[in-house]
Amino acid sequence: MIDGYRRASGRRCTRCVIVRGGSEREVVEEDATRRTILGVDAAGTPIRDWDECVEWAKRAKPSAETLGLLDASIFALALPGVAELLLDPVMGAVDTGFIGRLRGEGAADALGGLAVSTTCFNFCFKLFNFLAVVTGPLVAAKISAAGGRNSAGGRSAAKETVGSAMALAIVLGCASCAVLEVFSDPLLELCGAHHQVLLTADGEFTPSLMDADAPNVDALYENAEAYLRIRAFSLPAALISTVGVGTFRGLLDTKTPLFIACVTEAVHLGLDPLLIFGIGPFVGMNVTGAAIATTAAEWVGALWFVKLMLDEQVLDLRTMFKKPKQLDDLGTLVRGSTAQLTRTVFLQTVLVRATATATALGVAGAHQVCLQLWWITLFGLDAVAVSAQALVAASLGKNDVVGARIAADRALGWGVGAGVIVGAVVFLAAPSIPYLFTDDVDIATEAVMPIRILALLQPLNSAVFVGDGVLQGASDFDYLAKAMAIAAGAGVLAITVAGNADGASLASVWEGMVVLMVGRAATLGWRYYRDETSPILPDSSLECVLYYGDTVEDNDDDDTTGA
Repeated sequence: MIDGYRRASGRRCTRCVIVRGGSEREVVEEDATRRTILGVDAAGTPIRDWDECVEWAKRAKPSAETLGLLDASIFALALPGVAELLLDPVMGAVDTGFIGRLRGEGAADALGGLAVSTTCFNFCFKLFNFLAVVTGPLVAAKISAAGGRNSAGGRSAAKETVGSAMALAIVLGCASCAVLEVFSDPLLELCGAHHQVLLTADGEFTPSLMDADAPNVDALYENAEAYLRIRAFSLPAALISTVGVGTFRGLLDTKTPLFIACVTEAVHLGLDPLLIFGIGPFVGMNVTGAAIATTAAEWVGALWFVKLMLDEQVLDLRTMFKKPKQLDDLGTLVRGSTAQLTRTVFLQTVLVRATATATALGVAGAHQVCLQLWWITLFGLDAVAVSAQALVAASLGKNDVVGARIAADRALGWGVGAGVIVGAVVFLAAPSIPYLFTDDVDIATEAVMPIRILALLQPLNSAVFVGDGVLQGASDFDYLAKAMAIAAGAGVLAITVAGNADGASLASVWEGMVVLMVGRAATLGWRYYRDETSPILPDSSLECVLYYGDTVEDNDDDDTTGA
């Protein structure tokens, strides 16, 4: 296999492992200044990447050393990304936690209104998550092709891609903000909030509204509208930050987004209680205060991202809105973005349907608690998917399907393991978790059973998230959109049927969410294990795959081959 590689390429690798009779001899020429995923050891020597100096024989497992490096790489990429991924759901959870502690008349209305408005906002924001998913790989490819991230040429080559993505973020953010402001009424009604109270066919109040503790639909709508109209102004900032995250991932830097996420949340956490409850002569603004605090924090993070991108010389404000010189890059961005946008629309449609059904059942407040827990666990477990995306993309960039598959399998195993642990913790803590978000006993009691359903879903959820990351790393966006369409259709149908059944409750809504996730797992599993056209299904004819280091030379001197 080594000879075959050499004859095909005419090049000599200077970093490889040769296996002969069970012994190994490693030839390494290390560049002390080169950057690797794991950085340097205590002596300042770069720790080799997992895919260097290793041989894989047909049907043979990678060595323990290789798997150790691979595991370390997965965690090195995942752990800094956890806080960054959790920023938006943590903001929502913090708002929910403070609003849930409002007391007196209108407290339930405030929490229910927050549920509806955040669902509406998240629908718009999540539509554009392609800005990070697609921008990151494009930036990484540009930088690698032009000398690497340590070179001025590499950073300069990325400017056009980053500028196009940033211009797109600003345009989409401003347009979305305008849509939310102008069409807030129909959007909130789509999510389940209405001006009028709910009546039965006989014109009587529904049973839930006869309960004095149940949310009043009129007041719920007013709270939702107050939050949404202010939070809408954070959409441009949120999308700018999304491009920033993608850009720094392309630079193989997950620590900068982590740092900005921490600063942003610190600002939010400081402003929230002050603006919600008030202090001294300053009167609390309830839901409106939560929206102002979140919006201000989002803009702090966005402006910080812009500054750091300018410092890194990967963004040029003067050329941002000019026509790109390389239209192929723009076409790639648009095609990947369109497929990812379609996929996100289907997913958000299910979540909107779930919120609307919960609101009609009079349990919007409890649903908000469950939804915030859903987002926190989702983004926490999604950190492994970020690792899978990066590692798979790196392997496939070298035309190494076997390497991509090994990385994907390993990430999938860690992801499912993390899901089991998270699920067990959430299940055992289900009676206590709602009180992190609300002091209302009725809301907390209503949320317990859906939270247990959510807990049981965690291993499956984690497998789905990693599967998404693997196929995103393979740029399999078209299939992901089709798969989501099938799963989302089943999920919407299940939620609608469950919500209209006799004795329907919030647990019924979340049973419908189970259908969504089972559908996603089935479609992704088919692509991963059975579909012969899958980009990560290795060719059975492959007998051995060798990864080569950064340096190759065009001569055959000092050849060493395996027996």
